[in-house]
Amino acid sequence: MESHGLTGKGHILTLPHLWAPLLILAVGLVVTGFTASALEDHSRNLAEEVYRQQHNKLVARLSGHDQIPPTYIDRVVPDRTVKDSASVGLWLATVFKGVVPGTINLRVDTLERHTKIPLYQTTHTANPDPSRSLRSEVAIGEHRWLLTTSPDTRFLERPANQSLRFALLAGLSMTLLAAMIVTLMCLRIRRWQIRYRTAERAREEYVRQLDNMQVEKSILRQALNDSEQRSRDLVALSGATICELDEEATTGYISPQVADLLQKAPADLTGVPFEQLIDPACVDNFQRTLQAARQERQIQRIDLKLLDADSNKVSVTLRALALQDTLRGFSGYRLSLQPNGPAS
Repeated sequence: MESHGLTGKGHILTLPHLWAPLLILAVGLVVTGFTASALEDHSRNLAEEVYRQQHNKLVARLSGHDQIPPTYIDRVVPDRTVKDSASVGLWLATVFKGVVPGTINLRVDTLERHTKIPLYQTTHTANPDPSRSLRSEVAIGEHRWLLTTSPDTRFLERPANQSLRFALLAGLSMTLLAAMIVTLMCLRIRRWQIRYRTAERAREEYVRQLDNMQVEKSILRQALNDSEQRSRDLVALSGATICELDEEATTGYISPQVADLLQKAPADLTGVPFEQLIDPACVDNFQRTLQAARQERQIQRIDLKLLDADSNKVSVTLRALALQDTLRGFSGYRLSLQPNGPAS
């Protein structure tokens, strides 16, 4: 059963301005989410890589010294040199002076004895992330130290958060823009579809009207042909000759019965003034009859004599009717010639 909903056809695919923007919006949101997540992870990995490089540079700077300078030797015992923690801290301060990034906390501990007091420590950030701390063992001469770096939490998360926000903002903006453009295009297509369907219905209606008019025209033509045939049959049965004259009483049409009446072919009489077919003695009466028919607009009757091909007189009863045209007014005469006696 056909649906009478919004589409008129019962199928949602006929309304692309409803589902196409929603589809683009859904796909755009999914793609934006995946892209933002991937970009966030990539930015975080880059930040962690930068942090590892900074840590390795600090380790390399400390490892570049083969031994502690003698100026920092406090006392010597058999087989080893003992360093004072304060003196070592001063030396480490000179080693790391101006090279520790502001986003990293540095700590150097000795592995030679169990103590929680570091040999050297710098604090550049108040929010270090212990979970991402990197530790490297460094040996200088006879000493083994542990170099620990702790990155600032924002140093690692800020690029990732910025990348996430940027990707989300850009993706959502592009998705909304695409959805709006598609909506406008679909609405435009919808309007053209409505116009096309309206025009198509109008065309079908015009075709039906034209077909009806053709049928009516055929019926009217057939009726006219039947009427003409009926008129010809009646004229033939009546034995009268029908003739049409223009405003100057010149013969335009004359029926074939004139051949029996005057022994003249109808084609020979076309364009001939009708007065030439009348006995000169009857011409005045003929003219008065035509004038009366024009003035009174009624059929006028007169008996007169015509001349046949051998100039013999033929008695006829003439009936005349003035013709009135809707546009031009008076347009001529129609005559009926009925023989009423033998030729003389």
